[in-house]
Parts: sequence; C-alpha cells; structure tokens
Amino acid sequence: STYRLPSQGSRFMLRGRNSNVTRLIRGGIPRQPTTRRGRPFRAPLRRKATGAQPPWAPHGYVVSETPHEYRYALQLASAAAGASYMLGLRARSAVPSSVHRAADAYARANTERPLLTRAVTTAVLAAIGDLLAQSVASAPRAEASSAGPSSSSGGGGCDLRRTAVMAGWGGVCAGPFNHFWYNWLERAVVLRNPMHAVGLKIALDHVAYAPVLVGFFAWTDLFQGRAATPHDALRQAVCSEHLAPTLRANVVAWTAVHALTFTVVPPPYHVLWVSVNSVFWSAYCSSVSEGGSI
Repeated sequence: STYRLPSQGSRFMLRGRNSNVTRLIRGGIPRQPTTRRGRPFRAPLRRKATGAQPPWAPHGYVVSETPHEYRYALQLASAAAGASYMLGLRARSAVPSSVHRAADAYARANTERPLLTRAVTTAVLAAIGDLLAQSVASAPRAEASSAGPSSSSGGGGCDLRRTAVMAGWGGVCAGPFNHFWYNWLERAVVLRNPMHAVGLKIALDHVAYAPVLVGFFAWTDLFQGRAATPHDALRQAVCSEHLAPTLRANVVAWTAVHALTFTVVPPPYHVLWVSVNSVFWSAYCSSVSEGGSI
C-alpha cells in the first residue's frame, strides 16, 4: 500500500511498543518524543512491526489502522445513539407540559423536603393499592349479585376505614422507614465488587423487612378493631398463619425489584421506585390481612 505525506497540522495516532502516543505531524516531519527531563524517548523493541510502514513513521512506532469491522461497529453505535436521542426528544414532546411540571415539582420537593415527600408518596400509593385490592375482591361478589336486582346496591361498597389504615401505615411507618433505611444502605454497604454489594443490600433488605411485616399485621389488627391493645395486636401478628407465606412472597417478589433498585434507579428515587412497586404489594398485603388472597 502507498502512503501520502500528511498535510500541515494533521493528527495521527502512533502506537509505540509499550504505550500509545498521540503526536502532531507538521510538514511530514514528526517530532521526536522526549521524557519529562528532556531526554529523547526510546521505545523498547519488543515485537517486530508487521506490514509496510509509511516512510515518515519514526523507528519504533507503528501507525495504527482501525480494522473495518471495528469501524462499522462504531458507525452503528453512533447511529443507534443518534436514533435514541431523537426518539427521546419525540417522546418528551409528546408528553403534556402538565406532566413535566408535576415531575419537576416532585423532584424539587424530593430534594428540599425528602422525608415528608416520601412519606406522603408512600401513603398515597398504599391507599391506591388497598383500593385495588378491594376492587379485585369485590368483582366476584358483584358478578354473583348481578342476578338479583335487589342486592346490586350493596355489592360495590368501599371500606374507607381499611383504606385509611393502609394510608396511615404508609405515611407513618413505611415511608419514613424506607427513607432512613435506603439512605443507610447506600452509605454503609460499599464493596469493591458492585455485584457483591447489590447482593448484600438485597439480603439485608429481606432481613430488615421481616419485623416490618410483623409490624404491618399488628398495625392492621389494632386499627381494624381485631385487637384490644398493642400487645395483643403484636402477639396476634407473630402467631398469625399469614406471616410465613407473606415472608416467602416478600423474598420472591422483591428480589427482582431490588435488583433494579440498587443497579439502575438513582438513590434519591429509591423510595419512589419502591413505593410504586408497593402498589401491588400493598394490595396483596391488604388482602392477606383481611383473610383473603389475590
């Protein structure tokens, strides 16, 4: 192959025997690299250069040539990045401005008042989960009562006390606990291997949430009138037949969720991510606490 002398001011990547050196070629005459003390830099000869070298290349250096398959891969990656950027712009323009304002307001509140914001968010999403559980549980009763026109008015009732109990649990207990717990996990669990850190965080979360589930059953028994005192509510929660199945379901459901929590989701939004996934978990726990299942 033939090589042309580089034009004035052009750049070339010159690969040394043991290091990569970027040098500016001016007028076809390369400058000899020097060390920090001003002595000429001599690259050790460890392997013989393969292929014909251009006449202007200095001794001991090889002009790097990017293979065509790498060049095609870089072109494809650049095209994919440009396409994803354009799709992101299109998607952002398709979302209404009110959604953007709400998201900005939530991000600002999450930064300025994180504890209050996360407690309110958890309470609202816990109430939504309980309403979802009630709607799922009342659907078979509504279908069964549709045959009798006299009983159609009582089939679609909503237990507001049960919803308030779930919202109180989310705002008073679950939200503040999640705030302090995930902040502590980010500070305390720092390992050299990121995957080991993620596994340890998931294991600690499962261990920490066992007493939290006991507290949840005690909370619902106390405020739903199934226990007279907090001591009786705690004793009933520990001896409940629903505790062990709920702990097993907790391990199965939240392992996959927390694999994304500790790898993809930014730490300031851990509580929001967990609360959004807790909509379905709250629906399940609310149904179990009432003696049913989903």
